Amino acid sequence: VAFMIDACVKYLFKLKFSVFEKVYNASLDSGSVAISLLVLLGFNCSFVVIAALMTVWEPVAAGSGIPEIKCYLNGVKVPHVTRVSTLVAKASGVLFSVSGGLFVGKEGPMIHSGAILGAGISQLRSMLPFLKKLPVPYPHFRSDRDKRDFVSSGAAAGVAAAFGAPIGGVLFSLEEGSSFWNQSLTWRTLFCSFSATFTLNFFLSGTVIPNLHWGELGQGGLVDFGVFNNQQRDAWTAWHVIIFVLLGVIGGLAGALFNSINTSITVYRMKHLQRRTWKGFWKVMEVILIASVTTVCVFGLSMSLSRCIPVSGNVTLLQTKYETKNFFCPTDTGRSYINDMATVLFNSEESAIKQFFHLTDSFTLTSLWFLCVLYFIIACWTYGAGVPSGLFIPCLAVGATYGRLIANFINYYNIPFFNTLYPASYALLGAASFLGGVVRMTISLTVIIIEATNEINYGLPILITIMVSKWIGDLFNHGLYDVHIELRRTPMLGWDSPERMDRLASADVMAEKLSYVYPITRVSSVVQLLRTTYFSAFPVVTPFQNFQAKPQNVSGKHIPGLYSSRQFISLTDYDLDSDADTCRSDSAFVEVMSPNARHAKKEESTDSTVTITPTNKDAPIHSRVNSYGAVAVDYHPFDPGELRQSEGEEEEENVFPHYPLLFHDSRKASLSYTLADTGLRSSHSSLQQEDTRVFKQPLVLHGIILRSQLITLLRNKVFFDEEYGAESQKELPHADMIEDYPRYKTIYDVSLTSEEKKKLMDLSVYMNPCPYTISNQAPLPQVFNLFRTMGLRHLPVVQDFGILIGMITRHDLTHERLQQARYMKRRKDRQKAREQRSLRSTAKL
Repeated sequence: VAFMIDACVKYLFKLKFSVFEKVYNASLDSGSVAISLLVLLGFNCSFVVIAALMTVWEPVAAGSGIPEIKCYLNGVKVPHVTRVSTLVAKASGVLFSVSGGLFVGKEGPMIHSGAILGAGISQLRSMLPFLKKLPVPYPHFRSDRDKRDFVSSGAAAGVAAAFGAPIGGVLFSLEEGSSFWNQSLTWRTLFCSFSATFTLNFFLSGTVIPNLHWGELGQGGLVDFGVFNNQQRDAWTAWHVIIFVLLGVIGGLAGALFNSINTSITVYRMKHLQRRTWKGFWKVMEVILIASVTTVCVFGLSMSLSRCIPVSGNVTLLQTKYETKNFFCPTDTGRSYINDMATVLFNSEESAIKQFFHLTDSFTLTSLWFLCVLYFIIACWTYGAGVPSGLFIPCLAVGATYGRLIANFINYYNIPFFNTLYPASYALLGAASFLGGVVRMTISLTVIIIEATNEINYGLPILITIMVSKWIGDLFNHGLYDVHIELRRTPMLGWDSPERMDRLASADVMAEKLSYVYPITRVSSVVQLLRTTYFSAFPVVTPFQNFQAKPQNVSGKHIPGLYSSRQFISLTDYDLDSDADTCRSDSAFVEVMSPNARHAKKEESTDSTVTITPTNKDAPIHSRVNSYGAVAVDYHPFDPGELRQSEGEEEEENVFPHYPLLFHDSRKASLSYTLADTGLRSSHSSLQQEDTRVFKQPLVLHGIILRSQLITLLRNKVFFDEEYGAESQKELPHADMIEDYPRYKTIYDVSLTSEEKKKLMDLSVYMNPCPYTISNQAPLPQVFNLFRTMGLRHLPVVQDFGILIGMITRHDLTHERLQQARYMKRRKDRQKAREQRSLRSTAKL
């Protein structure tokens, strides 16, 4: 992909400027160069329109893609971020945006493209839909964790291909991307990065790079900064640390200003362009405006404010090696000239940086000042527009410009101790300082620049400059990637909890309104729940009741509170006697057969009878605990406080009583749901009263089931008829459960009949019985640590006995939610303090 992008960009540049030079040379005879400006403007606008249309087709392809990859590796699902269509739009769009003369780079999109390739290779069959029809067994890497590992390796390979920095790519993935890392992933990512560098070098040799044959690996990556020749001057000394720190301060201040201006432009763009009707049209129009302004400024500065510098020696060699230009310079004097501004502005940013590094005595202070301002303003305006655009190269160009400006100033006034360095060193350190002040990267950026320039001797100065620029920039705002993540309100978590939030506990930030399901739930309940909520996971719960039942012939797992809705009224005031075992109503658990034990004994009948002895009645009450794991108790339909069982009379066993529909209602908390809230009515008034009392009971957490799992179960019709029992439920293998990963269907793709909606689903077989949970008293840093290290998207909050009281998601840990929780915490503390003072005053009186 990197080779194709680089080859196409060079071809389009060659095509554009060959036509421009012909028109320019022809216009010199007529005395009007406006025609050449129109030709250049037509090429640039046409190219950027194609790039903008790619982002209209796939909006996530706009920008560099690094913020989206950071969010994905942080555990956030970003729609379409790893799709093949995004790769096509990103790769094709970036080559047209770079060829269109915009101040953007192709290195950032290369990182996104590498991440997409990593995700696609791991999925294989889900990458292209037609591959699903092929009989190729490929059940591997069908989880979010495996996919994130491949995306991390792909992002590192993108950095390695862009800058020729395989070690820097690994460090970039570790520092800026991945939230979850292990030792095996390190060597895999390193091998992937070296493979990407070798593959790119192999294809570049003999094709794009001149004077090289196939197999001669002469260039590290897409960016070629040339070979530094610092032997002409003395090495850096302790006195130069002062200038290194000064460059870091300038880079931090300039980077903070760049981020602040770009944030304002992005906010304006989001308010006034992206919310309009026909927003795709306005996106294209904005890009055309940026391209037009950029082209006019480039043409105007090269013609009016440039300086034609006479050169001696082999002019052809300079034009070939550094791509120098002589536009708007005299041609009839018999001498050769170089237009300093045209040499920079009529080439790509990579070539401009190379010229700042290696062309000595070719730029005046005035030219460098105007170039720095132009690069700064146009790059700040362009980043975030509706085209694929990288940020690395424009920032390096801005930094190299003012670094070279400082070098020329020192040499012009012959400042002692500082005029011994090679001017390219100042340009290199300036480029590092500004890029560090914008993106706030440290270790990985240092290694990337060292590998891209082969300047290991300047490793410490580069690190000092980048660290100082980061510290200065952090005093004002965040890095630009983090700023764009915050503007999109993506719930990305940092390494640590925010400051002044350590006093918060998990109970202060959790969501108390829950949407949940029972282990055995009616199909219509699940459908209604999925249609009326947007949550990606649901807790599997049962109401908690203070009693214990131990049937003699029933064995299985101990599940607190697993019983049907008919026992709550009938069992709370009675003792349960089963032969010698007698349990009072003050017990805390119900022991019933677990779902796994039930499926293991499909051929056996485990029904047993227990006798319920009323504490205030004389008649014995019989209840049956059966293989379905529920206690069925018969009661008088008109008086729920009295239970009856006629001697010698066999009543029909009702194993699965009414399971009320549970769906989200933002007006009421889930613990206070009633049949009246859901709009349902029962044929027996006693059932309505009974269920009203049931939903006021606490909920015991048994597991978590995902939305995708529920939809998969519904699509495969995994449910059973109440008459035949749970043994008749279809078993769905794990391979079928993850067959559609990661593109699961929605609930609106499921078609069910009215009879199927009346059936029941046993969710206990497919739920996660051991999800990560946290205590309601756990501090907030512990919550952050769980989310970051485990890659969680939801975390149940439980009390004693596994009682579920809330749920924490990534949205609950955003800055706005935490500020609100902190305010409510302080308000409760003040109210509690006032009550305590009032009680003390009353006690004194």
